[in-house]
Amino acid sequence: MNKSLFITLFLLIGQYLPAANYYCYTEAGGLQTHLDGKSGTITDLTLSGTIDARDFTFINDSLSHLASLDLTNCSINAFESREVYVGGQTQYEANSIPTNSFFGFQQLTTIRLPRNTEKIGSGAFAGCSNLTMVEWGSALRVINDFAFCDCSSLNTPLPKTLTQIGEYSFKQCDSYTQIDLSSSALTSIGERAFLNCKALASISLPASLQSLGDQCFSGCAALSSISLPQNLRDIGEGCFSYCTALTSVDIKSCPWETLPPYLFDHCTSLISVQVPQSITKVGEGAFYYCTSLINCTLPESVQSIGDYAFAGCNRIEHMRFLPEGLENIGRWPFYGMKGLYSAQIPSTVTYIGDHAFDNCTRLTILIACPETPPLLGEAVFQEVAQEICSLAVPDESASLYRNAPQWKEFKLQNLSDKEEIEPEHDELNAHFEGKTLIVRSGIPMLRIALYTIDGRMVYQTQIETTESTIDTQAYPGRIFILSVQMQSGEHRHLKLGRID
Repeated sequence: MNKSLFITLFLLIGQYLPAANYYCYTEAGGLQTHLDGKSGTITDLTLSGTIDARDFTFINDSLSHLASLDLTNCSINAFESREVYVGGQTQYEANSIPTNSFFGFQQLTTIRLPRNTEKIGSGAFAGCSNLTMVEWGSALRVINDFAFCDCSSLNTPLPKTLTQIGEYSFKQCDSYTQIDLSSSALTSIGERAFLNCKALASISLPASLQSLGDQCFSGCAALSSISLPQNLRDIGEGCFSYCTALTSVDIKSCPWETLPPYLFDHCTSLISVQVPQSITKVGEGAFYYCTSLINCTLPESVQSIGDYAFAGCNRIEHMRFLPEGLENIGRWPFYGMKGLYSAQIPSTVTYIGDHAFDNCTRLTILIACPETPPLLGEAVFQEVAQEICSLAVPDESASLYRNAPQWKEFKLQNLSDKEEIEPEHDELNAHFEGKTLIVRSGIPMLRIALYTIDGRMVYQTQIETTESTIDTQAYPGRIFILSVQMQSGEHRHLKLGRID
């Protein structure tokens, strides 16, 4: 064979030969000199020695096809230059992965960081969709904004050394099913840090945590329960919005003054919640379209209900949770509560905002305890059949309500006739105490059945009773459907969540 032809064929074939692991000792700024001419074939690289921002720039520019990078035995030196390097910075800290270092490295599956790495820069591994494993080292404290955003294959447990997680840092990391930070010294998690981590079913947070950013866990559709630490002082808007599997949240010990806006927006499996005793306001849309919510316990410290606070909560039938001390009810707070049969307005309420009870089409009994009719915004009772809805008011205030706009449209009755207005109702309540399900009703129940979420019946009893307890220890799953036949013949169904 012609010698020149042989060389040409060798070079062409060489381009497609798989590269072996490449090992290299380097000093800061010298990586390019070691790898010049070889970078096109390197997929697995192990480095030792020292590196700095210049070496990360070379990797970013020339080694974007890396599948595995081992920096365990490297140290990252500080570097300062007026020239533009990775991320457009001019100053680079020691022991820190620079901004955007591996942004969009589609073939990268494994990265082992230097043992003394303290920080990971913004966007450092963003878009590395095949990255599955990160070896963090023993000193990592800070993961900055967008660091692992859209790393959809990543499922490496987070290190216990973390103190700060930045904004969008693990957005759409769809392979995480559980995260345990309970033993860490973490103090803050930035906004949207775990946005749309759709497989994340559980997360354990440390006692040291002080703040959660806006929409921190929004869209975590598999998250079923979470307990927030007592030291958590700041929590952003919509932190758990669209967590559609969330059935239980322990927030009663958190020292908040306001239940944040849209905190549980569209948490469609949330059944009940006990809010902190310190709050004075339920924020806008806090329980917006929580379509499984049956009850909510509010403390007497609550003075105002924000706009849209319970809008769309159509499973609530009897609203008795508005506390004495409440003064102001915002706009549209109970809009579309189509299951609402009766409601009670505390004596301290002075104002009810626009469309507050709009589209509460089943409302039949309204008990207004204020002696002076609260001022009303526009169309407060739109779509309510006021002419057949009984309004019970203090006896001495009947004439005031009879002449007040919007109030006068009701079927007016005196509070002293409350028993006649509201006979013993068939309110059905059910809740878990540990693994025991307790079912109570205002009127006798004839048949009680319990089903798993996939429709398999695990319990049934036919006996006339107003209270029943069911030991669910042996029953699989966390979500159950309770089916009860009332004495009236009506069938009632409740979706319940158990904390295992």
